Amino acid sequence: MNNNSNEYEYDYNTNFAPLAMLKVPDKWAALKQMAGWDWLLKVVEQVILVSLNSFFTHQSLHIDGIEEDLKAVHKLYTSGNIKQMLSKSGEIERIIESLHLAVKKSQDSNILEHFELFKKIRQQFKDEKLKIEDVLELVKLLKNQPKEAAEGGRPDTLEGYEAQFCEIFIPLPKISQNFQDDLQFANMRVAGPNPLVIERMTKELPRFPVTEEQYQSVMETSDSIQQAISDGRLYLADYGVFENALQGTYPQEQKYICAPLAMFAVPEKGHKHYPHLCPIAIQCFQKPGPNNPIFTPKDENWLIAKTIVQIADINFHEAISHLGQTHLFMEPFVLATHRILPENHPLRKLLLPHFEGTLLINWGAQNSLMSRNGDVDKLLASTINTSCVVATQGAQEHLLNFNGSMLKETLKRRRVEDCDKLPYYPYRDDSLKIWKAIKTWVKGYLQEHYTDDTKVQSDKDLQDWVKELLSHEGGRLKNFGEDDQICTLDYLIEATTMIIFTASAQHAAVNFPQSKIMSYTPAMPGAGYAPAPTTTTGSGDDKALIQFLPPLDIARTQLNLAHLLGSVYYTQLGYYPSEFEEALSNDQQNSLKKFQTDLQEIEKEIKARNNDNPNFPYVYLMPTQIPQSINI
Repeated sequence: MNNNSNEYEYDYNTNFAPLAMLKVPDKWAALKQMAGWDWLLKVVEQVILVSLNSFFTHQSLHIDGIEEDLKAVHKLYTSGNIKQMLSKSGEIERIIESLHLAVKKSQDSNILEHFELFKKIRQQFKDEKLKIEDVLELVKLLKNQPKEAAEGGRPDTLEGYEAQFCEIFIPLPKISQNFQDDLQFANMRVAGPNPLVIERMTKELPRFPVTEEQYQSVMETSDSIQQAISDGRLYLADYGVFENALQGTYPQEQKYICAPLAMFAVPEKGHKHYPHLCPIAIQCFQKPGPNNPIFTPKDENWLIAKTIVQIADINFHEAISHLGQTHLFMEPFVLATHRILPENHPLRKLLLPHFEGTLLINWGAQNSLMSRNGDVDKLLASTINTSCVVATQGAQEHLLNFNGSMLKETLKRRRVEDCDKLPYYPYRDDSLKIWKAIKTWVKGYLQEHYTDDTKVQSDKDLQDWVKELLSHEGGRLKNFGEDDQICTLDYLIEATTMIIFTASAQHAAVNFPQSKIMSYTPAMPGAGYAPAPTTTTGSGDDKALIQFLPPLDIARTQLNLAHLLGSVYYTQLGYYPSEFEEALSNDQQNSLKKFQTDLQEIEKEIKARNNDNPNFPYVYLMPTQIPQSINI
């Protein structure tokens, strides 16, 4: 145990008990874990962008006469130079004062307070004396904006949700144009924010009795369910984890979440939609019955049924795939590495850049986002206690079965590893390539220090690290290592690859779709606001959908939070601090250069694939868009 052990104590009594989390006596102790000045700049950039978007889509704010100033702000932002945006004198001073006049005319005390703090932070940038407490206060104001008179309810059309985006600051996401399209709905299972639920069916399910007639009416061919199963072309998205979820009511309305089952099929070759998944049927609850019908694209209430799946998907995504299996999963590794491995240990040196900022972000998650009356309580469908339990259980799925949570193992468990059976699954294809590139780099780095398995076995610090991770007084992992130790270099390489992949690529895959997809509430509402339909008949139009969606003030919160969390890109996978790279041997430097070249080649392949699939591009694992660590 090194000298950092007192600074990195465990806390097992947080909102995510019994997980191993950092014990934080106060927020200043948490802020010591901040990624750094450049990270804060990027956060402030997005906070201000969200602020400006909120100002100029505010019902009480009139922008007549300041259009040119807005264009000037946009020009500065698109230059990519946040320091110029916040500290440039002359033109920016005139622009800010012009915007301030518009804010004053609104006579809205909240927006005035908001803008005054915005000006204060900009001045701090100019003076190079930025205070993080003011940044936190601005974030708090963004999160707690009172309802506008016109935003207390629901709009008459979807344009009301679209009007919350100001093209100059936060453009309306492209998903708003096609989220109701059936192929786009299916594509979300393999290339959306949560491409981790889909699994291949090996038999028909009595609890989801889709008929041959229903299947063939959708596919419009003589293809059959049994043939699709035999060919490995039938897939299921099962959200049974929410079967007994407690429905939330915060902040004021009853919210609803179902535990739907959704069936998808890859059509036979030659079909107009091959190789893309097609949606076949949806059942809103796990047990079939007269009040739990099966919906198909031929039914009037199909749009509502798809929305019910999307609600389950975003709740699964935020609690399990995102928070539980990246953020919370990584925390014990960060703590054990700081506590046990000496500063000169090769594994510690390799891992620390992939842990940068994670402890602060996780502290923020449990003390703000996942707190009672926090944003998750406001946005998601379940009670906050239920969301915390689901997130904790999601983390434990990996923490209590580390070896079974490797990428290839999870793909095999869901039976989606076969590219012939499921030809278009870009998350799978891109993640496997990145995993391979990381593993090659890790091998090149570690084999310099461990020339054989004996060197691994005799490294006392490494073995103590394993013991700490497995201990009930430590990380509380299970099925980690080889017989409660690390015996081989091959296993050390594999485990290290898993840690780095999760901290970088896996988190990127589930984090960054928030801004491009989830910020537009109708595409993925955090909760339903009406019960599931008990009949397949209905109007099936936007008006019926709107009654199912969150009110505008909740949608505003979802937009602000999703954009902020999904827009901060700090560091880039494969590029380490100069002091780390300079200390590498010649062979290690060559391995790192190969890693960087491999990532560049993967990016080219992804771009080529997306050019061939312009309607369904997948960009969330572009290596240039993958940070080194979970820092947002």
